[in-house]
Amino acid sequence: MVWVGSLDLGVCAPDLTRHIDQRLALPSDSYLVPYFDSVDTYLDVGPPVYFVAKDVDVTKQFNQRALCGRFTTCLESSVANRLEAERKRPDTSFINQPTASWIDNFLGWLNPINDECCRVHKRDPSTFCSDRTPARLCRPCYEGHDPAWNITMDGLPEGEEFTRYLRQWLESPTTAECPLAGGTSFGEALAFSSRDSQLEASHFRTFHSPLKSQDDFINAFAAAHRIADEISEETGVEVFPYSLFYVFFDQYAHIVNITQEVLGLGLASVLLITALLLGSWRTAIIVTGVVAMTVVSVMGVMPLWDISLNAISLVNLVISLGIAVEFCAHIARAFMNVSSSSSVVGSGLSGHFGQPEGQKERDERVHVALVDVGPSVRLLWFYWL
Repeated sequence: MVWVGSLDLGVCAPDLTRHIDQRLALPSDSYLVPYFDSVDTYLDVGPPVYFVAKDVDVTKQFNQRALCGRFTTCLESSVANRLEAERKRPDTSFINQPTASWIDNFLGWLNPINDECCRVHKRDPSTFCSDRTPARLCRPCYEGHDPAWNITMDGLPEGEEFTRYLRQWLESPTTAECPLAGGTSFGEALAFSSRDSQLEASHFRTFHSPLKSQDDFINAFAAAHRIADEISEETGVEVFPYSLFYVFFDQYAHIVNITQEVLGLGLASVLLITALLLGSWRTAIIVTGVVAMTVVSVMGVMPLWDISLNAISLVNLVISLGIAVEFCAHIARAFMNVSSSSSVVGSGLSGHFGQPEGQKERDERVHVALVDVGPSVRLLWFYWL
Protein backbone atom coordinates (compact mmCIF):
# COMPACT_ATOMS: atom_id res chain seq x y z
CA MET A 1 0.00 0.00 0.00
CA VAL A 2 1.27 3.51 -0.80
CA TRP A 3 0.80 6.19 1.80
CA VAL A 4 0.54 9.31 -0.35
CA GLY A 5 0.10 11.77 2.50
CA SER A 6 3.43 11.08 4.25
CA LEU A 7 6.50 8.89 4.37
CA ASP A 8 7.61 7.43 7.67
CA LEU A 9 11.38 7.92 7.61
CA GLY A 10 11.81 5.62 10.59
CA VAL A 11 10.41 2.76 8.47
CA CYS A 12 11.88 3.75 5.10
CA ALA A 13 15.41 4.48 6.31
CA PRO A 14 15.87 3.71 10.03
CA ASP A 15 19.65 4.30 9.91
CA LEU A 16 19.40 7.70 8.20
CA THR A 17 21.45 10.27 10.14
CA ARG A 18 20.81 14.01 10.32
CA HIS A 19 23.76 16.32 9.79
CA ILE A 20 26.08 17.78 7.18
CA ASP A 21 29.84 17.84 7.57
CA GLN A 22 30.89 21.43 6.91
CA ARG A 23 34.08 20.14 5.31
CA LEU A 24 31.99 18.79 2.43
CA ALA A 25 31.23 22.36 1.39
CA LEU A 26 34.94 23.17 1.04
CA PRO A 27 37.48 22.36 -1.67
CA SER A 28 39.63 19.39 -0.66
CA ASP A 29 42.74 21.61 -0.57
CA SER A 30 41.15 24.40 1.47
CA TYR A 31 43.10 25.62 4.48
CA LEU A 32 39.93 25.27 6.56
CA VAL A 33 39.91 21.47 6.24
CA PRO A 34 42.94 20.95 8.53
CA TYR A 35 41.48 23.62 10.84
CA PHE A 36 38.25 21.65 11.29
CA ASP A 37 40.29 18.46 11.69
CA SER A 38 42.29 20.11 14.48
CA VAL A 39 39.12 21.40 16.13
CA ASP A 40 37.71 17.86 16.20
CA THR A 41 40.95 16.50 17.66
CA TYR A 42 42.13 19.13 20.13
CA LEU A 43 39.26 21.47 21.08
CA ASP A 44 38.50 21.02 24.77
CA VAL A 45 36.03 23.81 25.50
CA GLY A 46 32.39 24.06 24.56
CA PRO A 47 30.43 27.09 23.34
CA PRO A 48 28.53 29.25 25.83
CA VAL A 49 24.81 28.66 26.20
CA TYR A 50 22.31 31.15 27.60
CA PHE A 51 19.03 30.19 29.22
CA VAL A 52 16.76 33.21 28.86
CA ALA A 53 13.87 33.80 31.25
CA LYS A 54 11.15 36.04 29.79
CA ASP A 55 8.36 38.13 31.28
CA VAL A 56 9.18 37.42 34.93
CA ASP A 57 8.24 40.03 37.50
CA VAL A 58 11.42 39.75 39.56
CA THR A 59 10.23 42.41 42.00
CA LYS A 60 8.07 39.69 43.61
CA GLN A 61 9.86 37.26 45.89
CA PHE A 62 8.00 34.20 44.63
CA ASN A 63 9.40 34.81 41.14
CA GLN A 64 12.84 35.46 42.59
CA ARG A 65 12.70 32.00 44.15
CA ALA A 66 11.90 30.52 40.72
CA LEU A 67 15.23 31.90 39.46
CA CYS A 68 17.75 31.77 42.31
CA GLY A 69 19.84 28.88 43.57
CA ARG A 70 21.95 29.94 46.59
CA PHE A 71 19.20 30.53 49.15
CA THR A 72 17.37 27.99 51.26
CA THR A 73 13.93 28.95 49.97
CA CYS A 74 14.80 28.83 46.26
CA LEU A 75 12.58 26.39 44.38
CA GLU A 76 14.13 22.99 43.85
CA SER A 77 13.29 23.29 40.17
CA SER A 78 14.42 26.92 39.84
CA VAL A 79 16.46 27.93 36.80
CA ALA A 80 19.76 28.07 38.70
CA ASN A 81 19.14 24.85 40.65
CA ARG A 82 18.04 22.92 37.58
CA LEU A 83 21.06 24.02 35.54
CA GLU A 84 23.37 23.03 38.38
CA ALA A 85 21.73 19.60 38.54
CA GLU A 86 22.10 19.19 34.78
CA ARG A 87 25.78 20.13 35.04
CA LYS A 88 26.34 17.00 37.14
CA ARG A 89 25.25 14.76 34.25
CA PRO A 90 27.04 16.20 31.21
CA ASP A 91 26.61 13.01 29.19
CA THR A 92 22.91 13.76 28.71
CA SER A 93 22.74 17.52 29.27
CA PHE A 94 25.93 18.53 27.40
CA ILE A 95 26.51 21.16 30.12
CA ASN A 96 29.69 21.03 32.19
CA GLN A 97 30.25 24.49 33.72
CA PRO A 98 28.67 26.23 36.73
CA THR A 99 25.91 28.69 35.92
CA ALA A 100 26.46 32.43 36.21
CA SER A 101 23.29 33.45 38.06
CA TRP A 102 22.73 37.19 38.09
CA ILE A 103 20.05 37.13 40.78
CA ASP A 104 22.23 35.19 43.24
CA ASN A 105 25.09 37.60 42.70
CA PHE A 106 22.77 40.56 43.07
CA LEU A 107 21.21 39.39 46.33
CA GLY A 108 24.66 38.41 47.63
CA TRP A 109 25.87 41.91 46.75
CA LEU A 110 23.32 43.27 49.25
CA ASN A 111 24.72 41.18 52.10
CA PRO A 112 26.13 43.67 54.67
CA ILE A 113 29.01 41.27 55.35
CA ASN A 114 30.36 42.34 51.96
CA ASP A 115 31.05 45.85 53.18
CA GLU A 116 32.81 46.88 49.95
CA CYS A 117 29.79 46.12 47.75
CA CYS A 118 26.46 47.86 48.22
CA ARG A 119 27.12 51.07 50.19
CA VAL A 120 25.19 54.22 50.99
CA HIS A 121 26.30 57.52 52.48
CA LYS A 122 26.08 57.67 56.24
CA ARG A 123 24.63 61.20 56.18
CA ASP A 124 22.16 60.48 53.36
CA PRO A 125 21.21 56.76 53.16
CA SER A 126 19.13 57.46 50.04
CA THR A 127 22.33 58.10 48.07
CA PHE A 128 24.64 55.30 46.99
CA CYS A 129 28.39 55.48 47.35
CA SER A 130 30.58 54.92 44.32
CA ASP A 131 33.52 52.54 44.34
CA ARG A 132 35.83 55.56 44.84
CA THR A 133 34.01 57.02 47.83
CA PRO A 134 36.12 56.67 51.03
CA ALA A 135 34.96 53.90 53.34
CA ARG A 136 34.69 56.30 56.31
CA LEU A 137 31.83 58.12 54.59
CA CYS A 138 29.80 55.00 53.76
CA ARG A 139 28.06 52.04 55.35
CA PRO A 140 26.60 48.80 53.91
CA CYS A 141 23.15 49.20 52.36
CA TYR A 142 21.51 46.52 54.47
CA GLU A 143 23.21 47.41 57.74
CA GLY A 144 20.46 47.91 60.30
CA HIS A 145 17.77 46.91 57.80
CA ASP A 146 14.56 45.58 59.38
CA PRO A 147 14.15 42.69 58.73
CA ALA A 148 17.83 41.92 58.31
CA TRP A 149 19.42 40.23 55.30
CA ASN A 150 19.26 36.44 55.72
CA ILE A 151 19.70 33.26 53.74
CA THR A 152 15.96 32.49 53.75
CA MET A 153 15.32 35.60 51.61
CA ASP A 154 12.92 37.03 54.21
CA GLY A 155 13.41 40.76 54.24
CA LEU A 156 15.18 40.93 50.91
CA PRO A 157 13.96 43.75 48.67
CA GLU A 158 10.76 43.64 46.65
CA GLY A 159 8.88 46.09 44.49
CA GLU A 160 10.40 49.54 44.00
CA GLU A 161 13.14 48.82 46.53
CA PHE A 162 14.28 45.83 44.46
CA THR A 163 14.38 47.89 41.25
CA ARG A 164 16.33 50.67 42.96
CA TYR A 165 19.02 48.32 44.24
CA LEU A 166 19.10 46.41 40.94
CA ARG A 167 19.82 49.57 38.95
CA GLN A 168 22.69 50.43 41.25
CA TRP A 169 24.07 46.89 41.08
CA LEU A 170 24.17 47.05 37.28
CA GLU A 171 26.05 50.35 37.43
CA SER A 172 28.60 49.13 39.97
CA PRO A 173 31.87 47.92 38.41
CA THR A 174 33.14 44.45 39.24
CA THR A 175 36.32 44.86 41.27
CA ALA A 176 38.66 42.73 43.34
CA GLU A 177 37.09 44.20 46.49
CA CYS A 178 33.57 43.42 45.27
CA PRO A 179 33.46 40.63 42.66
CA LEU A 180 29.68 40.35 43.08
CA ALA A 181 28.93 43.70 41.42
CA GLY A 182 27.09 43.37 38.14
CA GLY A 183 28.45 46.17 35.99
CA THR A 184 31.06 44.06 34.21
CA SER A 185 29.82 40.51 34.66
CA PHE A 186 26.10 40.98 34.02
CA GLY A 187 25.81 44.30 32.21
CA GLU A 188 24.35 42.56 29.15
CA ALA A 189 22.46 39.85 31.02
CA LEU A 190 19.31 41.87 31.68
CA ALA A 191 17.01 43.59 29.18
CA PHE A 192 14.64 46.35 30.26
CA SER A 193 11.66 47.67 28.34
CA SER A 194 12.18 51.14 26.91
CA ARG A 195 8.69 52.31 27.89
CA ASP A 196 8.32 51.49 31.57
CA SER A 197 11.85 50.32 32.45
CA GLN A 198 10.56 46.94 33.59
CA LEU A 199 12.75 43.87 33.31
CA GLU A 200 11.64 41.97 30.20
CA ALA A 201 14.21 39.18 30.03
CA SER A 202 17.40 37.97 31.66
CA HIS A 203 19.80 35.15 30.92
CA PHE A 204 21.72 32.57 32.91
CA ARG A 205 25.05 31.75 31.30
CA THR A 206 26.79 28.39 31.30
CA PHE A 207 28.87 26.34 28.83
CA HIS A 208 28.29 23.25 26.77
CA SER A 209 30.65 20.31 26.94
CA PRO A 210 33.31 20.23 24.20
CA LEU A 211 31.37 19.50 21.02
CA LYS A 212 33.43 17.62 18.46
CA SER A 213 31.12 16.21 15.82
CA GLN A 214 27.96 17.31 14.10
CA ASP A 215 26.01 14.79 16.17
CA ASP A 216 27.35 16.44 19.34
CA PHE A 217 26.05 19.81 18.21
CA ILE A 218 22.65 18.40 17.30
CA ASN A 219 22.35 16.50 20.60
CA ALA A 220 23.46 19.56 22.61
CA PHE A 221 20.83 21.66 20.83
CA ALA A 222 18.13 19.09 21.62
CA ALA A 223 19.26 18.72 25.26
CA ALA A 224 19.20 22.48 25.86
CA HIS A 225 15.65 22.74 24.55
CA ARG A 226 14.60 19.77 26.66
CA ILE A 227 16.01 21.41 29.79
CA ALA A 228 14.37 24.74 29.00
CA ASP A 229 10.99 23.11 28.36
CA GLU A 230 11.15 21.18 31.63
CA ILE A 231 12.08 24.32 33.60
CA SER A 232 9.19 26.21 32.00
CA GLU A 233 6.76 23.43 32.84
CA GLU A 234 7.89 23.06 36.46
CA THR A 235 8.27 26.74 37.39
CA GLY A 236 5.79 28.49 35.10
CA VAL A 237 8.59 30.77 33.88
CA GLU A 238 9.03 31.00 30.11
CA VAL A 239 12.59 29.87 29.43
CA PHE A 240 14.35 29.25 26.13
CA PRO A 241 18.01 28.44 25.34
CA TYR A 242 20.35 30.22 22.95
CA SER A 243 23.86 29.59 21.72
CA LEU A 244 25.76 30.85 18.70
CA PHE A 245 25.48 27.61 16.76
CA TYR A 246 21.76 27.05 17.33
CA VAL A 247 20.79 29.06 14.25
CA PHE A 248 22.61 26.51 12.07
CA PHE A 249 21.35 23.37 13.79
CA ASP A 250 17.73 24.34 14.38
CA GLN A 251 16.87 22.73 11.04
CA TYR A 252 17.63 19.26 12.41
CA ALA A 253 14.88 19.57 14.98
CA HIS A 254 12.37 19.73 12.10
CA ILE A 255 14.15 18.09 9.14
CA VAL A 256 12.34 14.74 9.51
CA ASN A 257 8.89 16.33 9.64
CA ILE A 258 9.77 18.67 6.79
CA THR A 259 11.03 15.76 4.69
CA GLN A 260 7.85 13.77 5.29
CA GLU A 261 5.72 16.81 4.53
CA VAL A 262 7.57 17.78 1.34
CA LEU A 263 7.71 14.26 -0.07
CA GLY A 264 4.13 13.56 0.98
CA LEU A 265 2.87 16.72 -0.75
CA GLY A 266 4.96 15.85 -3.79
CA LEU A 267 3.42 12.39 -4.06
CA ALA A 268 -0.08 13.80 -3.54
CA SER A 269 0.56 16.29 -6.35
CA VAL A 270 1.81 13.50 -8.61
CA LEU A 271 -1.34 11.48 -7.91
CA LEU A 272 -3.71 14.36 -8.57
CA ILE A 273 -2.04 15.78 -11.68
CA THR A 274 -1.40 12.36 -13.22
CA ALA A 275 -5.02 11.35 -12.70
CA LEU A 276 -6.27 14.56 -14.34
CA LEU A 277 -3.93 14.40 -17.32
CA LEU A 278 -4.15 10.67 -17.99
CA GLY A 279 -7.83 10.37 -17.17
CA SER A 280 -7.42 7.28 -14.99
CA TRP A 281 -7.12 7.07 -11.22
CA ARG A 282 -5.87 3.50 -11.43
CA THR A 283 -2.98 4.48 -13.68
CA ALA A 284 -2.25 7.50 -11.47
CA ILE A 285 -2.08 5.30 -8.38
CA ILE A 286 0.34 2.92 -10.11
CA VAL A 287 2.57 5.83 -11.26
CA THR A 288 2.54 7.35 -7.78
CA GLY A 289 3.39 3.99 -6.22
CA VAL A 290 6.38 3.49 -8.52
CA VAL A 291 7.59 7.03 -7.80
CA ALA A 292 7.24 6.43 -4.04
CA MET A 293 9.22 3.18 -4.30
CA THR A 294 11.93 5.02 -6.22
CA VAL A 295 12.26 7.68 -3.50
CA VAL A 296 12.27 5.02 -0.77
CA SER A 297 15.01 3.15 -2.62
CA VAL A 298 17.13 6.32 -2.78
CA MET A 299 16.59 6.88 0.94
CA GLY A 300 17.55 3.29 1.66
CA VAL A 301 20.85 3.68 -0.19
CA MET A 302 21.76 6.89 1.63
CA PRO A 303 22.92 5.18 4.89
CA LEU A 304 24.97 2.68 2.87
CA TRP A 305 26.81 5.52 1.17
CA ASP A 306 27.12 7.47 4.42
CA ILE A 307 24.86 10.27 3.16
CA SER A 308 23.03 12.09 5.95
CA LEU A 309 19.67 13.82 5.88
CA ASN A 310 20.03 17.59 5.61
CA ALA A 311 18.75 20.46 3.51
CA ILE A 312 20.97 19.50 0.56
CA SER A 313 20.05 15.81 0.53
CA LEU A 314 16.37 16.74 0.95
CA VAL A 315 16.58 18.80 -2.25
CA ASN A 316 18.08 15.80 -4.01
CA LEU A 317 15.28 13.56 -2.74
CA VAL A 318 12.76 15.97 -4.25
CA ILE A 319 14.74 15.95 -7.50
CA SER A 320 14.70 12.14 -7.53
CA LEU A 321 10.93 12.28 -7.13
CA GLY A 322 10.68 14.62 -10.11
CA ILE A 323 12.96 12.47 -12.29
CA ALA A 324 10.98 9.34 -11.39
CA VAL A 325 7.74 11.10 -12.38
CA GLU A 326 9.20 11.99 -15.75
CA PHE A 327 10.20 8.41 -16.55
CA CYS A 328 6.99 6.82 -15.32
CA ALA A 329 4.64 9.41 -16.81
CA HIS A 330 5.95 8.86 -20.37
CA ILE A 331 5.30 5.13 -20.24
CA ALA A 332 1.91 5.60 -18.54
CA ARG A 333 0.85 8.14 -21.15
CA ALA A 334 1.93 5.84 -23.97
CA PHE A 335 -0.08 3.02 -22.38
CA MET A 336 -3.19 5.19 -22.12
CA ASN A 337 -2.91 6.58 -25.66
CA VAL A 338 -2.44 3.32 -27.56
CA SER A 339 -5.22 3.16 -30.12
CA SER A 340 -7.30 0.03 -30.45
CA SER A 341 -6.56 0.18 -34.16
CA SER A 342 -2.85 -0.24 -33.57
CA SER A 343 -1.12 -2.84 -35.70
CA VAL A 344 -0.21 -4.74 -32.55
CA VAL A 345 -3.31 -4.34 -30.45
CA GLY A 346 -5.90 -6.86 -31.58
CA SER A 347 -3.53 -8.59 -33.96
CA GLY A 348 -3.22 -11.63 -31.76
CA LEU A 349 0.56 -11.41 -31.77
CA SER A 350 0.74 -11.44 -28.06
CA GLY A 351 0.05 -15.15 -27.92
CA HIS A 352 -1.92 -15.06 -24.68
CA PHE A 353 -4.32 -17.88 -25.51
CA GLY A 354 -7.12 -18.60 -23.13
CA GLN A 355 -6.90 -15.18 -21.40
CA PRO A 356 -9.85 -12.81 -21.11
CA GLU A 357 -10.11 -10.36 -23.97
CA GLY A 358 -9.59 -7.33 -21.68
CA GLN A 359 -6.40 -8.78 -20.20
CA LYS A 360 -5.04 -9.54 -23.66
CA GLU A 361 -5.65 -5.97 -24.74
CA ARG A 362 -3.88 -4.54 -21.65
CA ASP A 363 -0.87 -6.78 -22.24
CA GLU A 364 -0.68 -5.65 -25.83
CA ARG A 365 -0.94 -1.99 -24.82
CA VAL A 366 1.95 -2.50 -22.35
CA HIS A 367 3.96 -4.07 -25.16
CA VAL A 368 3.33 -1.12 -27.47
CA ALA A 369 4.14 1.44 -24.75
CA LEU A 370 7.46 -0.24 -23.90
CA VAL A 371 8.43 -0.68 -27.54
CA ASP A 372 7.58 2.89 -28.54
CA VAL A 373 8.66 4.85 -25.44
CA GLY A 374 10.92 2.48 -23.50
CA PRO A 375 14.10 3.13 -25.55
CA SER A 376 13.65 6.90 -25.25
CA VAL A 377 13.17 6.66 -21.48
CA ARG A 378 16.26 4.49 -21.21
CA LEU A 379 18.33 7.02 -23.16
CA LEU A 380 16.97 9.77 -20.91
CA TRP A 381 17.97 7.74 -17.86
CA PHE A 382 21.52 7.35 -19.11
CA TYR A 383 21.59 11.10 -19.81
CA TRP A 384 20.67 11.87 -16.21
CA LEU A 385 23.30 9.43 -14.95
